[in-house]
Amino acid sequence: MSEQQSPKSGAIEAEKTRSAFRTLIAINPNYFGNLEASPFDAVETVISNTSYEELTTLGYNPARKRLYATFDVKRSFGYGGDLCAEGSTEYVRFYADFGDGWQDAGVAASEVHDIPEGDDCEGGSTHPLSYAVETDYSPSRKWCTNPQLPLVRAILSWNLEPPAGDPDWKPIYGNVLECHIQIDKSWWLGGLFEVLKAELEIPPDILESITAIGPKPEPLPPIPGPEPEPPVDPVRLELADLADTYRKGREEFSVEPKRFAFAQYQAIKSSSDGSPDAVLSLAEALKQYEIDVGELIESIEDTTGNIDYEELEDVGFDWNQKKLTATYRVKLETGFSGSLCTEGSIEYVAFWADWEDTCEWTHLGTVEVKAYDFEDLPDGGLCYTAELPVDLSDVIQNCEEPNIGRVRAVVSWNTPPSATDPDAVPYWGNRLDAHVLIPPGTPIMGVYPTITEVGGIGVPYIGNISGVTTATAKFVKNGMPADSLGRHCPFGGRIVIQGPPFEGHKYRVRVREVGTPGWTTLTTKILISDTSGSGSWHYPGPGGWFDYKGHGENFEGILAYFDSSGDDLWEIRLEIQGVPGFATQRVQLDNTGPDVDVWITQPTGDCGLLTPGDVIEGRAVATDPYLRSWNVVIDGGPSGFGPEPATTAASKTSNTPVGGAQWHFDTSGLAQCGYVVRVNAVDRAIVHSSFNGHHRSDDVGFCVLEE
Repeated sequence: MSEQQSPKSGAIEAEKTRSAFRTLIAINPNYFGNLEASPFDAVETVISNTSYEELTTLGYNPARKRLYATFDVKRSFGYGGDLCAEGSTEYVRFYADFGDGWQDAGVAASEVHDIPEGDDCEGGSTHPLSYAVETDYSPSRKWCTNPQLPLVRAILSWNLEPPAGDPDWKPIYGNVLECHIQIDKSWWLGGLFEVLKAELEIPPDILESITAIGPKPEPLPPIPGPEPEPPVDPVRLELADLADTYRKGREEFSVEPKRFAFAQYQAIKSSSDGSPDAVLSLAEALKQYEIDVGELIESIEDTTGNIDYEELEDVGFDWNQKKLTATYRVKLETGFSGSLCTEGSIEYVAFWADWEDTCEWTHLGTVEVKAYDFEDLPDGGLCYTAELPVDLSDVIQNCEEPNIGRVRAVVSWNTPPSATDPDAVPYWGNRLDAHVLIPPGTPIMGVYPTITEVGGIGVPYIGNISGVTTATAKFVKNGMPADSLGRHCPFGGRIVIQGPPFEGHKYRVRVREVGTPGWTTLTTKILISDTSGSGSWHYPGPGGWFDYKGHGENFEGILAYFDSSGDDLWEIRLEIQGVPGFATQRVQLDNTGPDVDVWITQPTGDCGLLTPGDVIEGRAVATDPYLRSWNVVIDGGPSGFGPEPATTAASKTSNTPVGGAQWHFDTSGLAQCGYVVRVNAVDRAIVHSSFNGHHRSDDVGFCVLEE
């Protein structure tokens, strides 16, 4: 079906497969034929349709430990309503494969809306609009001698969340992309011990005394984010080292001299003296390799916009976290000044913006991402993403006036790109432009106490009387719903309070149980991050008063940590020193997990002995004021078995009936062994300001014996 024009308004309307999408798949989950193993017949085949949205790139930032995906919204209609309406959701689920199969790596989402198409200041179309999403991804790291370059898959799906644990699932509207990424190295000594054992001949008694200490485990990250690791000084390869490395065992250099000598020449060029002695020193260093310094300098200066080694492929805007992202691809295995065990080199990414479409660019900042040589570069290279949080307080508009801005990114290897000339082309790298939609909002006028987020949820989506989330609440960080069924959620653990900065002022946050007279001032140190990603601890002064830090120092606007306990209704209060009034927000606490129990009713007796083919039966209890879900499984037995679901008739998303829910399991085919029946339950509490919940389980054992 094609789009149609509304006879009343003249506006373009999306085809039925788009406008009635949720209704159609509710009636028939396989209406569009994207489910290969389904009892339902397809009515109309629509698979991986990219006419409305398309996933364009995916990448990873090893230092930030985050996966990113960028997608384009191509049309001005078909997204569920304008910017003042609820709109619809674009989901991206990630999978990673380290060589032993796909593992779920997280999911993120972003709102999208019907945005009228127009022309920008240069006469080009304002569409497509580029969006970005991200999710934390921090697998175990290894020593630098063992690079980890897993393959990552991203699945974009409009208005239907890709299911977990199904990497081959086909989206209806959306598409799938893959690229290899690089995991950061570990500097902990435990990795060094493994290298020493493999590479050096150490006497057994010395090795035993070393390994008795054991490898130092990586510390658990403090909540809500990772504390910066202590700085490490890796080996820096000088010009002679690079020349030897790239010439070793070859008649010709594996990397062209204008590449590996680039950094040293740039250092000479940018030095304050620029003396001939520096050039002479460079010439002497290159003489043994039969490289003429004059020809080398000429070849470097003739290099413009070279994308043989790295190429910027996309620019996007993270609607959730107010960040610009730029994804680039590393194409060649060498030419980056050293392996993962060295200092390597730097890919610089500069961001520019023309937020108000005036054809005048403003430099927002330049960020750095490390680059290394890899002996075995996977097909397709490696995909990296740089990010820069941005302050939009001066350009926010209400939802009735969509604000489309232009953004630009420039990637430049081993020398920062210009911060004054947006049109400058780097020696090594390139630039790209994109159009992005600035999220609507209400500009903050003046200084007054303001709380914007509590526990990772925007305050408009938390009841200020009930203290629980509303039906449409989403996590600000990744755009995912607090509960997929729209149920209310309480809060537990460490609750992060966030708000806009008012530099030059002091604030404090106080809490109390509703109905009690006394306030407690929150004085726990907080971890804040600047726009470059560097973290630091922020401490309160006398009386619990914190200094407000500006956006550049605390881009997430973290104000305080409330380490909650109990299950009562509490109140949070923000005060600004010398400013009348205060802001308050209630939160319903839930720091207690579900009540669970499971028992066997058939066969009777204490031994729980069965023969293959017997049906085991029983009852299970899973209750909680805010229950998310529960299930009953059979586990244990021989290697490779379980957990296998037991059959239950009761709902898995509400409390079990009084007396428990009945369950049963046919033991046909079970090997002679010991097993357990386990009930698992999780509640809807937002624990530590993220999608967690309290998990509880209980089990009872039984045995299967052959006759």
